Amino acid sequence: MDRYQYVLILVEQNQEKLTQKALAGMLQVDKSFMVNMINYLTENGFVYREINTEDRREHLIKLTDKAKKMIPSINQFIKELNSKAFYSLPDEKIKTFFEIIETLQNNLNLISNHETILDYQRLKS
Repeated sequence: MDRYQYVLILVEQNQEKLTQKALAGMLQVDKSFMVNMINYLTENGFVYREINTEDRREHLIKLTDKAKKMIPSINQFIKELNSKAFYSLPDEKIKTFFEIIETLQNNLNLISNHETILDYQRLKS
């Protein structure tokens, strides 16, 4: 999975209500990088921009049918990767792992001027 496919997952998980600015914030990338990424996804037929009817200055990122068809296989890939990563670990240790990630993120947010996001996809088996 590459960073572009992950963007599709984020857009889908947020019911296609993300703006370019919100997506850039989630990924902690600058505006120009986000524009280039959205342009790439648009040129390759995965997303399109739609003017937000509630705030015409904003553009919502929407998935094309091509992208929507890919979402299940991307989610399956994440599920399989998680399964391989956590192979042979007891459920209690997996739970502890995710609790530690959350604590680390909270600690980093306390000391940073910018929100720190330790993002991961925790899909149920």
